[in-house]
Amino acid sequence: MASPLSDAAQARAERFAAAHEQLFLLPNAWDAGSARVLAARPGTVAIATSSAAVAATAGLADGERMGRDAAIAGAAAVIEAVAAEDVPVTVDLEAGFGATPEEVHGTVSRTVLAGASGVNIEDTDPATGRLRDVGMQAEIVAAAASAIRELSSVAVLNARTDVFWTPEGRSAERLGLALDRLERYRAAGATCLFVPGIQRTGNELGSVADLVGALVGACDGVPVNLLASRDLGLGLDELAALGVRRISFGSSLYRAALARALAIVADTTAGRGWGALAGADELPYARLVALMTEGDG
Repeated sequence: MASPLSDAAQARAERFAAAHEQLFLLPNAWDAGSARVLAARPGTVAIATSSAAVAATAGLADGERMGRDAAIAGAAAVIEAVAAEDVPVTVDLEAGFGATPEEVHGTVSRTVLAGASGVNIEDTDPATGRLRDVGMQAEIVAAAASAIRELSSVAVLNARTDVFWTPEGRSAERLGLALDRLERYRAAGATCLFVPGIQRTGNELGSVADLVGALVGACDGVPVNLLASRDLGLGLDELAALGVRRISFGSSLYRAALARALAIVADTTAGRGWGALAGADELPYARLVALMTEGDG
């Protein structure tokens, strides 16, 4: 059966999947404008969305409060914004905007039809803030994988476990919990595995390198995605040597931008002059207008 996806969308998905053969950085956008700015950076392989940042632009907290229709519409706007540059976009779908595998299947189908080169599904239930039952989550991952296959797409299915972010289980048990969940998600059809929350301290193996090595080794060749963080404590060369294949930024770019804006206002309010605005010269007004105009045609 012929795919309902455009040749361009298929080609972007194929290129995005192939990018996982080596380590790359995946910056997270929060709207069409930020996506265009990030896409213009030399060396950008692809762009992700951040659910927390996207929700914040609407004045909402993370946790599927936007609703499925608004979330998919926002993702479609980001995809369209960088289509002219032919940049792949992977979409953060939180827990899939559905309580059942069937509902998540529908969410993923609509997102891939919108041109997504990948999707991210996490295992925290937004209704409870706790990890979903691992058996149910494996069914949800399988439903997401089925939705992608049915569209004859090779979009990357990034299955995320929040074991290291939740209070469930003792710290000494979390690696085992994570490995069990990752194996189940891999078997269910995930083509990338995401483990945020890894830190330099507090893990049972003693070092981040040992922990990351254990995670990568257990994923049986499926690419591993980590979250950029000062607490990660390893450089890109070290992570590449351990076998990590992608590093995403989550909401950190958005939060850093807002934090810098607050600092600038504080500096000027305190009478320190206008020097704090010098950073804006790194993205001049004319360049901003040009970036927003380039995608209009």
